[in-house]
Formats: sequence, C-alpha cells, structure tokens
Amino acid sequence: MAHQVEDLLGMLRALIEDSFTLPLGSDKCVLDKDKALGLLDEIAQNMPEELRKATSIVTQRNDMLAKAKSEAEAIVRAAEERARRLISEEEVLSSARRKAQEHETMTKNKTRELRQATNEYVDDLLKRTEEAVNTALNEVRRSRLEFRNTAKR
Repeated sequence: MAHQVEDLLGMLRALIEDSFTLPLGSDKCVLDKDKALGLLDEIAQNMPEELRKATSIVTQRNDMLAKAKSEAEAIVRAAEERARRLISEEEVLSSARRKAQEHETMTKNKTRELRQATNEYVDDLLKRTEEAVNTALNEVRRSRLEFRNTAKR
C-alpha cells in the first residue's frame, strides 16, 4: 500500500513537472484537472489505515467528551432541581447541594480520566502513523535519489 501511495505521488509530481508553465508566472502552470483530482482520489484511497483509524479515534474522542459534558450538565441540572424541591428544609437542601457537588466532581474526574486516556491513545496512534509516513517519505526520497542517479547516466 505504501508503494502505491509513493507511485501515485510520483505520478502527481510528474504531472505537475510536465505541465505547461504560464507566461510571466514561472510558479504557475496549467495541468489536467481530472488527472490531478483522480490521482488525489487514489492517494486518499490508498492512505495508510493507521491514518484513517487515528481520524476515527479523534472523532470518537470528541464524541465521548461531548457526551461526558452533556451527562455532567444533566447531573448538575437534576441536582439543582432536586435542591429546589427540597428548599423548605435547610438540612435536606444542604445535603442535596453536597451530593450535587460530589456528582459534579465525580463526573469531572471521569471526564478528565477519559480525556487523558483518549489523548494518550490518540497520541500513540498518531506517533505510529507519523513513523509510517516518515518511513514512506524516506522511501520516496531514496527512490527519487536513485532515479536522479539513474537519469544522469
């Protein structure tokens, strides 16, 4: 799969290098839009699975954080409502506030733990993805150098 991405990147580079350069704009060129977009689509389809997984994990992490926040807000709202109903007795009111505070603290702690575990997991996946991408990039550079050396002969 990494070789396919490398091949596709090489094809995209060749398409750009072989494109028509605009007058008075050596950094601008005209190229076949459909070919370029087709190559980009193929590159996207052949990206390492780790990158797709990392993206999915980041999305799941954000969803978990949003759900945890929503749950925390629901718990706080429920505790506040209960406190309003029990306002006639000071001792009961004090107990309700204390329980709401404990629930809120517990929810915040749970959210913090989930966030930390998710961050560590995502960081590890991103690290492995980075290593895979670096390996692929080094292979592309090595192949390019070999190509240049071969072309000079």
